[in-house]
Amino acid sequence: MFFPVLLCLIVLCGESTFASSQLYTVISQRSLLGWSYQLLNIDRAGCLLACSRKVYCWSVNYSKQDRLCQINKNVQDKASTEDFQQELLFEYIEKVLDKSFKNHGIYSSSTTATYEVASSTCTNNLGSLASYEQLYNAYQPRMDNCIEGWLISGEIAFTEIRGDKCTLNSPDQRSNAFPDKTYESGYYCYRGYNQQLGLFDYIPTIQRIIRLTGLNSDKLNANEADTRCSTLFGGRLATPFEVFNASYSLGVDLCTNGWYLKGLGGNSCTGNIPSDFWLYPFGDYIKLHDPSMEYFAMCYIPLPNQNITFPDPFPSHRVMNVRGTERYQLTYQDAKDRCSAYTGGALATRAQLQASQIAGYDCCNAGWVESEEVIYPTTHVRTGCGNYGINSWGFENLEVKRDGYCYIL
Repeated sequence: MFFPVLLCLIVLCGESTFASSQLYTVISQRSLLGWSYQLLNIDRAGCLLACSRKVYCWSVNYSKQDRLCQINKNVQDKASTEDFQQELLFEYIEKVLDKSFKNHGIYSSSTTATYEVASSTCTNNLGSLASYEQLYNAYQPRMDNCIEGWLISGEIAFTEIRGDKCTLNSPDQRSNAFPDKTYESGYYCYRGYNQQLGLFDYIPTIQRIIRLTGLNSDKLNANEADTRCSTLFGGRLATPFEVFNASYSLGVDLCTNGWYLKGLGGNSCTGNIPSDFWLYPFGDYIKLHDPSMEYFAMCYIPLPNQNITFPDPFPSHRVMNVRGTERYQLTYQDAKDRCSAYTGGALATRAQLQASQIAGYDCCNAGWVESEEVIYPTTHVRTGCGNYGINSWGFENLEVKRDGYCYIL
């Protein structure tokens, strides 16, 4: 939407006025906050005139030549008390934008700010927070002296999980963290501005999983993970297989502990690539974790105007290991209660666990089953994990702390 451009002979600036014998184009103050396309045809005098109407004015674009005129607070005061047209020799600076925005219109700042402050700072300089694509086009394949910084999508650039944090992945393969917007970080500005930028969908079309955190690198418990994903991003937690597929098929580095759909947690990238995701060794790394544990939230965001779906995240055999905040922290009753907390869930029977083992489930963690026996399934013999099949520790005292095995309908 374009705002009206006023033509006038007398311009109000604070409580003072100054007149001219010719018409001036007066730009609304809101325009000066970022819609620089309104200033494309303004000459230097008009540019300074518009700038003088701001309390603090740093720069205004004009003349379709990527030039800025700048006016500081003292000059603004002078402009409000003297005849503007007759005195054109105010202290101003002309410069080519590329001298400030050296790489394809990108300006970076290591000064820390919240998302809203960073966004306002960029806008007040007639730009906007940069998108990842703009950053990638400016600096790929690598940026020297990279800083963590806000992008317009709400992600923090250069927070990838992998080792070389200054190398930019392609836009579809990035995995930057999306923290709470009150977190203070550096930021990246782009010199152009479009009032529709804030409404644009910045998540890659091919890969729709983002990694959420709390403040900074603080992790989230199960409830926080689910709430942040659904309320702030309109999404749902991803399934382990979706994260596995994004990591191995699409090259996105999401290989870290995270919360998934239906209370599942762990690292879905551990081990060699099997023909079936739930075969060894993955079954030993995805579990029903204690909801107080803190991990990243692996959040799946649907495409715009796409209905969100909730796929079944569990293996076909329906058996999952359940544990406390660490290995072997659940009494028999603890394990039973934890399984019952899931809709339709209960401690698995020995027969159900055996069926899961035949289906390929391998989990080297002794856990309670419905019969009060402590057992675990293995499909691959290795040191410390017993024999192939169902390994039993017998019928132990019910107050002994082990893991558990749930059967989820």
